[in-house]
Amino acid sequence: MSFKNYIEEIKKIPTASLSDALNQMGLNGTLNVTFHPALEGVRIAGPAVTLLDFYSTRRVIPIEAIEAIDNAEKGSVLVRVIEGGEAQDIALFGGLMSLASKVRGLEGAIICGAIRDIREIREMNFQVFYRFLSPNTSIGRTEVKAVNVPVKYGGVTINPGDIVVGDDDGVVVIPKDKVIEVLERARQIDELERREAEELRRGKPFSQIIREYARV
Repeated sequence: MSFKNYIEEIKKIPTASLSDALNQMGLNGTLNVTFHPALEGVRIAGPAVTLLDFYSTRRVIPIEAIEAIDNAEKGSVLVRVIEGGEAQDIALFGGLMSLASKVRGLEGAIICGAIRDIREIREMNFQVFYRFLSPNTSIGRTEVKAVNVPVKYGGVTINPGDIVVGDDDGVVVIPKDKVIEVLERARQIDELERREAEELRRGKPFSQIIREYARV
């Protein structure tokens, strides 16, 4: 199976199961903050293209971010972070960036801060996970420091190429060298839960099921 096929299989699995699989391996991949999906019920998964901003009052166009979209491989997930925290009142992503990303074939975006043009983004059916909404431009407020470098957010370090998965529950990051093991463990978790659900539907006591399967 190719790496791309593994990603397609990962995309079928809820973030809850992926998070549990990582926990079984002694890893935390869950970004421990609340994200809002622009499109409910739409799961994304793909290798990370990372952008690191820093606070700045210089009025410069974020050409590095624009070029990152142009140069991204089809199926990638754009991850944008501000160094030193997050800003509720600075939009790091908007309608034009969404359109460019969609045309380029990106899978989606994870914006660790605010976005704007939410109606446009929803109308073009491009999935963006975001923290806040703000009409404020990033020009004169941040600059791009680096592209495709490790970034840290929500207690997790995201390396370029790590697999980022987002759904209605949140965002999980899978180290690129752990994808196969995480997939196998998550499948086992889903299968256990499927069996538990069948037992519940047959009327078996919940407590008895949990004791037998040791999974909740």
